Amino acid sequence: MKRISIISVVGVLFVLFIAGCGDDVKVSGGGSGAVAVQGQDASTTPMNPIIVSGGDADEGANASNGNGASDNFVQLDADSLPTILFGFDKYTIGEDMLPNIEKVANALKQSGAKVVLEGNTDSFGSDEYNFALGKKRADSVRNALEIRGVNPSNLSTVTYGESKPVCTQATQECYKANRRVDFKLAQ
Repeated sequence: MKRISIISVVGVLFVLFIAGCGDDVKVSGGGSGAVAVQGQDASTTPMNPIIVSGGDADEGANASNGNGASDNFVQLDADSLPTILFGFDKYTIGEDMLPNIEKVANALKQSGAKVVLEGNTDSFGSDEYNFALGKKRADSVRNALEIRGVNPSNLSTVTYGESKPVCTQATQECYKANRRVDFKLAQ
């Protein structure tokens, strides 16, 4: 059993290296089967509870800061950080996802929030292939956000391959839902 685990880890690392990880990227194992690629492992990254200060009043909610004054907030949630979906065996961002990329870029630029981009795949293909594909998807979204002016130091990526499905039914809709990049707020 140990031999299979070592072979799997070596295989994943080899595929990630071939897929373009190189020397400048940190690769480490995660507690949930994840492999962190660049930045921190999302399973150990503290999550920020929802509200990040900054932004325009018309895009956030006014809230008291405790001394009777009102501050502007940008609330980062599923609406401002929508999931980016991909086609089967693809890591290029489709035209239909560009409005989501724009929405995420605007929210991140206004808030200055740090996020982890989580690359995921459906269950087709080997574990090694899916880890590499998940990394390519997360990197693709990272590049699109950087091009739109998001601070690169506020972005990190992680690949989960097929290990974190949002749907487990054997349907086309389920497979499509699992081919995605999710955003998690980090501190």
